[in-house]
Amino acid sequence: MDFRQGLKEKLSKLIFLELKKDFAAKAFKADGLMDIEGEVYVPLSPDYIAKNLERDMIKNLPVGEFVKGMYYCLGADRGFRYSEAYRLMLENIGMESLVKGLVARLIKDGRKDEAIVYLLGLYEVHGEKDVTLNTLALLEELSIEDRSYLDGFLALAEEVSLKGLLEAKLFFGSALRMKGDFPKALVVLRDYITSGGEETEELSSELERIGRKALLEESEAVLYDEPARFLEMILPILTSEADNPKILLQVAIAYRNLKNHDKAIYYLNEALALDDGYADVINELGINYAAMGDFETAVSYFRPLFDRTMTIEVLTNLIMCYVNLGDMESAMKHIAIGEKISPDDDVLVDIKKFLKR
Repeated sequence: MDFRQGLKEKLSKLIFLELKKDFAAKAFKADGLMDIEGEVYVPLSPDYIAKNLERDMIKNLPVGEFVKGMYYCLGADRGFRYSEAYRLMLENIGMESLVKGLVARLIKDGRKDEAIVYLLGLYEVHGEKDVTLNTLALLEELSIEDRSYLDGFLALAEEVSLKGLLEAKLFFGSALRMKGDFPKALVVLRDYITSGGEETEELSSELERIGRKALLEESEAVLYDEPARFLEMILPILTSEADNPKILLQVAIAYRNLKNHDKAIYYLNEALALDDGYADVINELGINYAAMGDFETAVSYFRPLFDRTMTIEVLTNLIMCYVNLGDMESAMKHIAIGEKISPDDDVLVDIKKFLKR
């Protein structure tokens, strides 16, 4: 669930009191308030409610608690019913420092989930640069800790970037990276630099990492259809991904599709050295040995792998090895097993048709 949805639910627990518009317009220097239809209800801050549950909250109500409550509502739901009235009332009252101080105390106390609501409220009303960047920074921190904040972080970072705040591009790129959209993150961060942003050593390293991730995504899309192109893209950066068994597996698949089985087996063994239980790597080893006609070695990979995984793909590979070895007894035995696992599997059906002929 997006974190804002949870915030909207919290609003139902607030206490709202009616304010006469003529009084509110004068007290909050909000002349435009009189042009808004209907009455205006203002909330008490959640913190005030929690501290005064056992007391008469209606007596001697401090204005500051209404102010904090309105910022809280706007932070939780920018489309809140009284949002227009709240903005008019908060724009000129000059009590932002009260809420900024509250934010600082909440963060110091480790209550970042509450602090972000007030920061979002300050952003909605004033949009000051320091408030905006502090909001994005805290959302980034919260997103790292809890991914339910990520969509909200991404949306706000994009919104602020489009408004032209240069530093927001850094946060936008960070949010895109966390979402796994590496190509777009790379574009945004490069745009930050070309627009005049400082290219620090940390940012350069991050650009290099994201660039590799983007290249890996792009290359994966052509692995099976264009294996030679895949290798052209990946081999230059392979040393930096040498500890990634999945990349080594993909390189091996590309070489197999190019019928270079010796190189495929080399990279598969490299991957197996990193993860000796990687099922896809073991299956690929069997496929390569079978493609070279060494069916006995292929069986030595497929057989224990099937005992461990019980997948129809590995089983059909094993059956074809038995067929090519002329071991029809083992082939038929494993066909019977396959019929119990997945009788309608296309490869299994084709094998049975082939054997009948």
